[in-house]
Amino acid sequence: MYHKVSRDPLYSEILMYPLEILATDTAVVQRLRYLSQLVGSQMSYPSATHTRFSHSLGVMHVAGLYSSHLFGSESPEFRLTRLAGLLHDIGHGPFSHQFDDVVYSHFGYEEGHDQFRKKLLVEKLSQLMKEKFDNSEESFKKSVLEDVEKTLGKVPENFCLQIMEAVNEIFEGEKKGNPLFNIIQGPLGADRMDFVLRDSYFSGVRYYGTVPMDRIIRNSAILKSNGNEVLSYNIKTVDDMYTVLFGRFMMYKNVYFHKTSRAADMMVQDFLGHSIAPLKLGHYLENLDDFLKLTDDFIIQSIEFMHDFKLYDDDMLEDVEKAYATIQRLKIRDLWKLIVEIPYTTTGIDPGTVSRSLGDDIVKKMKKNLEIAMESSRIDPEDLDVAKKLIDNFDDTFVIDTPYKLTLFYPDEFLSTKVYIHNDANDLMTFDEFEKKYPTYKLMFGNMLQLVRVYSKKDVRSFLNKYNLIPNDVLEVTTRW
Repeated sequence: MYHKVSRDPLYSEILMYPLEILATDTAVVQRLRYLSQLVGSQMSYPSATHTRFSHSLGVMHVAGLYSSHLFGSESPEFRLTRLAGLLHDIGHGPFSHQFDDVVYSHFGYEEGHDQFRKKLLVEKLSQLMKEKFDNSEESFKKSVLEDVEKTLGKVPENFCLQIMEAVNEIFEGEKKGNPLFNIIQGPLGADRMDFVLRDSYFSGVRYYGTVPMDRIIRNSAILKSNGNEVLSYNIKTVDDMYTVLFGRFMMYKNVYFHKTSRAADMMVQDFLGHSIAPLKLGHYLENLDDFLKLTDDFIIQSIEFMHDFKLYDDDMLEDVEKAYATIQRLKIRDLWKLIVEIPYTTTGIDPGTVSRSLGDDIVKKMKKNLEIAMESSRIDPEDLDVAKKLIDNFDDTFVIDTPYKLTLFYPDEFLSTKVYIHNDANDLMTFDEFEKKYPTYKLMFGNMLQLVRVYSKKDVRSFLNKYNLIPNDVLEVTTRW
């Protein structure tokens, strides 16, 4: 079948087939070239400048390896899972997950880019693919129709819409534990495989990206559980799974949640929050043609243009000024400064339930310590101005960060998506059952670790340290790891 070749530093060559080419050469997918994959991590890892576009091609490729093994390369599943891999991130807004946390959540999209993806697939991408097809050369049209027939078994009149609906069904299968969803975004799916490999490669920490991908895929199988098809892995690959999951853990700990990466990410969240009203970002979520204009640079340049030419109403002045100021600080790497970091775990409860209160407690104790120091005249005369400004602007100076929980191997991740382990006789077991049967692995199961950090928008570290204002009893109810 007709195809093109994309060169890739991880996989050498990625083949692209007619339907994939048709989808890729639309504004929906091409926009991913202008979305950073790692956003704030670039401040710590200067080479981590790759995009959602290259990651999406990689996920498509790995999904193809999976489905070729499980269903055969001539199967409809092969084509649909590759398309799903290519399109899994199209719902991302500028600055990716930071847009999820700020803009999507502000407008009620609780599942962020995953929720918005369906809208793009069915309402916009299918339309753009049809327009692209209608304006293509006859030879390419013929190749596309051959691809459609292999995918749907026929060539319906509205084939672009039907294929996008079929792709969306894969993502809708998350709660049912659909094997096709798990091939794309399951605990050992193509998305995770590629981002561990790709992000470690471009960050310069390839030693975290050891992924025995061929062995894991070769030992995957579609089996039956209670009459339903499920994705399962041969028990002999358990240690290989740990290799992937450990690599992911180390990437979160050292790259995604690096203290400087998170400082930049939070500053991005800050200027996104102040951009919602001035840029009327709600409109871009309602109008899909305009949504396709949303890129990282679009937000930055729009705020700068609005600020420089004073193109805003008076009631937007404060938001524009704050967004602009944060952007300018990012441009010279004048980042928020880490004051306190507490990594901890708890027994019997989700550590996320206490993380925010722990952060609040730290900030309250710092403020109380400062008030006591001022009342007791411990502050040197030359520092009084700093102290008074800090007291007056305390709540706006310190920011609490409780990034996602970290875990090495959490059985619920596999249980919720209905991913299993099997032996050579194809007998299935859950990861809970595996833990009970092989207790030596218990130490690696279930511990959920939480980071709590307090940052300062102004660099007052020397002042805080000089007067011992940072509380030293913040770990009294926690356990270090």
